[in-house]
This record gives sequence, structure tokens and C-alpha cells, in this order.
Amino acid sequence: MSSDTYVLGTAEIELQRLGRQHAIWRDDTLAAWDRAGFRKGQRLLDLGCGPGFAALDLAERVGAEGTVLAIDNAPPYLQHLEQQAGARKLTQLRTLALDLGQKQCAETIEATIGSAGWDGAWCRWLAMFVPDPEALVALAAQALRPGGRLVLHEYVQWDTFALHPQGEGLSRFVQYCIRHWQANGGDPHIARRLPKLLEAQGMQLVSARSLMACEPTAGPKARWLQDFLSSYPQQLAAAGVWSQADQQALEADLEHAQHHPSLWVTPALVEQIWERPAA
Repeated sequence: MSSDTYVLGTAEIELQRLGRQHAIWRDDTLAAWDRAGFRKGQRLLDLGCGPGFAALDLAERVGAEGTVLAIDNAPPYLQHLEQQAGARKLTQLRTLALDLGQKQCAETIEATIGSAGWDGAWCRWLAMFVPDPEALVALAAQALRPGGRLVLHEYVQWDTFALHPQGEGLSRFVQYCIRHWQANGGDPHIARRLPKLLEAQGMQLVSARSLMACEPTAGPKARWLQDFLSSYPQQLAAAGVWSQADQQALEADLEHAQHHPSLWVTPALVEQIWERPAA
């Protein structure tokens, strides 16, 4: 997607955060690919690849006999991925600049991706940001061969993100995030809409599971949440929707969590694996 569509931005600080994020969620990601049957020699799509941390893992998985096409429309991210792939000699990894946040005509899709030829597709935290998820789902479904599988990691309810027992400032931050993303065409609860959209494309749901987590302050996914809180409030402030008083309330919550037993609850993330049935 374009840097304009991706409301979190494409600055270097966000690239680094995405790297830490992928490291924390990597085991869950690899397990999802195992469940989908992604393996050596396959042709796989990474939809909304960003800086490509997952795309590099996909390229290692398919090996030199396979192909990974990583799609995004943020030049800094694609450049980072191309540099990393070159350094690792992953010639099976290609990149494509395409704005997945915009409706693509059938001719464009056919010319750039092809149809019914890909063994699988991977999509994480993308559908929630695109203004036209129906077009994204159609692109993915049409690209897969019969028996090809689409793996999605998307939020079903973002406002489960919470801190207990003291989290009033964090709760305010969560609500501001949701309103800000919705105002920019996103849907932080997108996973609840995906089954209807994918069924309309003739796809069949193979499996679904929750990846939601609850951890103490020192847990890896709790640290992932804290990492997000260290950077994104500045973007809300720049957009004029986050005040100094809001920031002080959030910092008071974070300070309390560092010195008292606390529960960090992630946004409700779900995994869905869909298959294009045989004709």
C-alpha cells in the first residue's frame, strides 16, 4: 500500500518497530504457515509486505526452487527489502510496487500478478488499513490456484487492548486510535467482516483461531504493546487528536505498570486460513 494509505507511516523509526514486532510474532507466523501447508518450491504472495521481514522468512521457506512476490507501495520499505534479499542472495524473492489500498482493474491484476497461479498468499495487518478491503480480498482470491490458501492475521476487536488495574489513560489512547484510523478509511475490527467478503469470492474457511494474549509487563507481547505506545502517540498528536494531558495520563499508567503487578491485554487478533476450492 502507499505511504499515504498506511496511517502508521514509513519513517525509519516505524521500520525498526516493525522489525521488533515481527520478531515477537514470528513463531505465531511460522506456525500459521505450517498450518496452511506453505513449503519448499511453492509460489507465494506477501500482500502488504512493508519492510519485508516476513517476506524474507517466506523466501527461506520456499527455497531457491520457489518464488515469493512481495507487494507494497512504500518505496523506502521495498528498497529495504531488496537490499536485505540481495545481501542474503535470495534470488527467489521479487518485489512489486502496487497500491493494495486502491481498487485495481482486472487487467492490471492480470498483468502484474497473474491469476490462478499462486500456491498461497500471506496478509498481516493490511486489511485493517485499506479503504476497500473487498478489492483486496478479490485480488487475493483471484491470484490463487485451486487448492491455494490465504493466511490472514487481522484484528477482530481492537478495543480489547487494555491494561489492568490502572489503564484509564491507555483506554483513552485506544479510542483515539480507533477513531483516527476510521477517519482515514481503516477498520480496526476488520476480521469480523472478512468471512462474508471471502465467501463472496468463492473461498472456503479452513481454520480460524485466536492469537490474543494476556501477559505481565515483562512479557514479549506486553513489550510489543509498550513499543507501540512509545511511538504512535506522537503521530496522534501531530494529527491534532492527542493532547499533553492525554500523554501525561498514559505515562502515569505506564509508570504504574512498571512498579506493580499488571496485566497487558492485546487487541483481539485472529488467524484465518482460507482455500480456493478445486473447480
